[in-house]
Order: sequence, then structure tokens, then C-alpha cells
Amino acid sequence: MTKKTVNLVMAVANDGGNGFAKTYTQFENGTSSTTITPSLYTPISSQDNIPAELDNTNWGGLDNNMDVVIKSSTLKTTSELLVGTAAINSGNTVTYNVESNIGKVDPDITLIIPLVKTAYAALNHILAREKSIPNTINVNLSYYLTCLPISEYSNKKKREILHKKLTKGKHTVLIKNFSHDVKVNISLNTDNTYIYPEGITAQIGLIYSADNFPSFRNDDIYTNSPYKDGQDYSKAGNTLLIDIGDGTTDISIINATHPLKGMGVNISLNQGTGTAAAAASDQLQIDYPQLGHYTRSVFLEHAARNNKEGQILRIKYLSPQIELLIKAIETEIEKEYRKANNDINTVVVLGGGTNLLTNQERKAFQRMLDSLNPLTDHQQIWWIDSRYNQLLNLDGLRVFLARKIGKNR
Repeated sequence: MTKKTVNLVMAVANDGGNGFAKTYTQFENGTSSTTITPSLYTPISSQDNIPAELDNTNWGGLDNNMDVVIKSSTLKTTSELLVGTAAINSGNTVTYNVESNIGKVDPDITLIIPLVKTAYAALNHILAREKSIPNTINVNLSYYLTCLPISEYSNKKKREILHKKLTKGKHTVLIKNFSHDVKVNISLNTDNTYIYPEGITAQIGLIYSADNFPSFRNDDIYTNSPYKDGQDYSKAGNTLLIDIGDGTTDISIINATHPLKGMGVNISLNQGTGTAAAAASDQLQIDYPQLGHYTRSVFLEHAARNNKEGQILRIKYLSPQIELLIKAIETEIEKEYRKANNDINTVVVLGGGTNLLTNQERKAFQRMLDSLNPLTDHQQIWWIDSRYNQLLNLDGLRVFLARKIGKNR
């Protein structure tokens, strides 16, 4: 029988994407897991929204039924919340506003999602080990690693604000799925909470194996790559990384794992495929007000359909916005090429947003890149396969975590 109070030590790496939060958790006994959760939540406004209680034999659906109250001095909300998949069909969802310039540091969702995912990972670990439900779990995070868009990471004040939010006091998550609440107290260590830049974190994930650090990466991601493995890629010279996300596009020049001297971590655009979809949806509402306003996720879902509506949404509304996005990226890339005296050996295009680009748009993008470096015959362009894009920043965070754990053994 599980003790009423259980103490746990665990490490967490969290990539809080605008669309999905990717989270890796590791416990002292070596067990680990990776989960992908929609980055959204909704306050519970009535009894009708409260999910049914789970019983002692029905634990498999926990991650899809996150129902919590969070008590934290750094959060504005104290409401009961449905988080992730549990919030999808609710009418009052809160997600990242990719159309604003607020970024990821300020919104409550940046803290809510990883706290809730940490709490449920801890509970799942106890349930698997003890087969019964505790009253209280005290979680000590020996390491917490996350990343920010380059524009926010480059702002020291922004990094400090997020670090303070994470490490200030104790966060308590009340899990509401059972006949009694499970209280999860989460404490972060100020000295063991780390923030990294997106994009460059993905570069680390391309070079090293997240599952077997310090080995170099050598899996199917290199099947269609200009390089045979991570070690070969690490010797490729100057790389221009273009990380196209939902709300931002990070652009950086790096040699193996080191930014070029004097160039810092480069830049972010507050534009991505999510902002393109939001702009397309706004134009759709102007043309067809009777449809109401599609959120970007609903718009993209409809645009992906293989019917007349999907074709119209893709060709008439989404494609023009993607073209504007590519032009904005091109403007910034031209600046980076000049800074590097056009000494670019490899262009790596990655990020969840690349999955929305059509073959025609990819070819146009590649022609643009070639035109920026007309005197070279060795520039390689590597499009990261869609199967790997979503987890690359998390892979890099896992490498950083493995390095830190290894140093302290």
C-alpha cells in the first residue's frame, strides 16, 4: 500500500512550444518518459465541465484527463483547470497568442503546462510502482531545463523573469481526478534551473544522441542528410539554422556547437506558420463573416482536408501568408549571410512549421538560399524530416541534462 506521503527526486526537460509542449522526465531509478501535450488549458466554469472521476482500476487515461488546481505565487489564476487534451473540446481555451509580441516568458501557460505535466509524471511513476493512489507527493526537481525563442533568450531580463517565476517558492498542483485530491508539491532548485536558446538547442540534438550521450547521433534522421551521422555533421563548418515554429522563426549561425565569434545567438522573428495561419483565418472571416472566426488550429485542420474547402483554404488563404513569411525570413537571412561573409557550408531548415510548406514552397525557398550564395559550390541544404522536427529542441535539452547528470556522478 502506498504511503500517504511520498517523496520523489526527478529531472525535467521541457520544450514549451506554441502548439505542443514536449516534456522529458527522468527519475532516480533511471526510468524516463517523453510526452507531447497540446499547449492549452481552460478554466472550469461550471459543474458540466468537470470530468468524471477515475477509479483505482482506470489510470491509463490520466494524461488525457488533466484536471487540476494550481497554487503558486507566480500565477494569476487559481481556478480549476483542464489542461492539454482535456481542454481541447472546451469553449474557453487559453493558448499562446502567436499574433501578439508577448512571447513565452509572460503568459501563465508557460508555467502551467510544465508544472501540471511534472505533477502527472510523478503520479504516474508512483502508480506504476505502488499500484495505489497517494495523498501527497513532494517532488524535488534536481534539474529543470527549458528553452526560449532567441529573441527572448537574448534579453537577460526576460531570462531572469522566467527563472524567478520557476524557482520562487513552492508550486502546488492539486490533481482532481480521484475521489480525493492528490497534492503534488514541486520545488525547483535555483542553481539547477537552466534556460537555453531554441534553434541552437536543436543543433545540439542533431549532433549528439539524447539516448546515449556522449555518443554522436546516428539514427534514421541522417538517412536523407548530406552527412552520415552527428560526428560527420559536427565537422561541416558554418551552419545556418532556420527553425520555423508556430509563433517564431529562430535564425542562427553556428559552427558545430559554438556560435560564430562576435555573433551571439543571432535573431528571432515574431512570425511563424501559426501567425501565417492566424492571418489567413482573419482574411477568411472578412470574406465569409457567416463562418465565424476559425482559431489557427481549426483553420489548419480544415485546410488539411482533402476536399474543396481544404483546397480553397490552402491555395487562396494560407499560401499567400506563407509567401509573406518566407519573404520576411529571407530578409533576415540576407543580413546573417552578410555578417558571416557568405561563409555558410550548410543550411538546416527545421521546426514544426516546416511541415506546412508545400514542395513548391520548399523549392522556392531553396532557390532563394542558393541565390544568396552564388559563388559557392559546396553549400548543403538539409530539410529535417517532419518525423523529427517536433522533438529536436527537446533532444538538445536531454543532451544538456545527460551532460549535467554525468558530471555529478
